[in-house]
Amino acid sequence: MQLHCPRCNHPIEAEQINIQKLVALCAQCSGVFDISHPRAKAKRRKVRRPPHLRQYSQDPLHLGFRTNFRLDKSESFQSSAILSGVFSLVTLLMTGLFLEGEVPIFLPLMFVIMAIAAIYALATNAYNQTHIRIEDEAIHVSRAPLPSLTRARRIDLDGVESFAVEETAASQREGYDTPRYHVWAHDADGGRRLVNGDLPEEYASYIASQLNQRLIPDEAANAARLSDSQLDFDEYALEQLQDADASQQTLRPKP
Repeated sequence: MQLHCPRCNHPIEAEQINIQKLVALCAQCSGVFDISHPRAKAKRRKVRRPPHLRQYSQDPLHLGFRTNFRLDKSESFQSSAILSGVFSLVTLLMTGLFLEGEVPIFLPLMFVIMAIAAIYALATNAYNQTHIRIEDEAIHVSRAPLPSLTRARRIDLDGVESFAVEETAASQREGYDTPRYHVWAHDADGGRRLVNGDLPEEYASYIASQLNQRLIPDEAANAARLSDSQLDFDEYALEQLQDADASQQTLRPKP
């Protein structure tokens, strides 16, 4: 990919780029500008870890947090609570009618199964944690310890350029008192994939910052790949500035 000057759009040659300092010099207009990759900028941005988000390990990265820590704002928890209460009450009524011989046995059994399913969904919403791990060049998102109907997901890191957060459409539309955000993996081809969704901003920002750090190559590896011309960038820039200054002094009228 050809780099261009943001001022004059002049192509930037390799010898005019300093990878160590992430800056470049334009030979056309003598402008010096930042060439930091969005991932590098994300790495430098420090985000404090939320107190209720647990980091089990740093290498490999393993994060865990309660899937629904605001149960009063969770629609799935509230609907599961209502359904479990309704099905449990109907089960008791049907059991009484069965003992009196008024209904066949399959009716109370059916509502028993429905009540158990609703109670289990209630338990997973209230008790389960979301786990995010980076393993084998991929991100694994799962819920535990109770087996969940939500399937574990795998996001390949191949082609991922950076991770970013974005407020959900529902949060923007409804104006939530606690805005909710998605964490997206942005690909080099312009596409994106959801890593985890419906999170408060501090959770989403911390997760994205930690994932971005795993995409940044070590500075030592970068330095080892530098060419001699790139290492001589500072001397080249100094020469250019000295030449420009000399030209200005030559053109300056004598008193």
